[in-house]
Amino acid sequence: MRILKIDHINIRTPLFEETLRFYEDCLGMKRGPAGSVHGRPQNLWLYADGVPMIHVNGPTGDEVVAEAGVKSRLDHFALSCSGLAQWRAHLNAQGVEFREARLQGRDVTQLNLLDPNGVKIELQFAEI
Repeated sequence: MRILKIDHINIRTPLFEETLRFYEDCLGMKRGPAGSVHGRPQNLWLYADGVPMIHVNGPTGDEVVAEAGVKSRLDHFALSCSGLAQWRAHLNAQGVEFREARLQGRDVTQLNLLDPNGVKIELQFAEI
């Protein structure tokens, strides 16, 4: 018995459209239908290469969500990527601020950025 991978991330936000656009424009993901949480008016998935990865939905009724940028116990999520130079150029062209870090012990380079909700994203590159 073992865990194979992260299945998906869920972001519940009043910045529904802004969040979708960020992941589409900055990370190249595509919005698509959500197969869960029926009856929620703001409820979509973001897909990468046809695979649903980020579930975005807006709050309903009196549901409480954390303020943007408020630290929660979830610190970040990481995506394995390829094409480090292309990603650097793309994020710069989009005007997205990021911090680059090299993890010597793992031979990994990270590009660290924030989405409109203050969620930290690590783009991980195993290439040199």
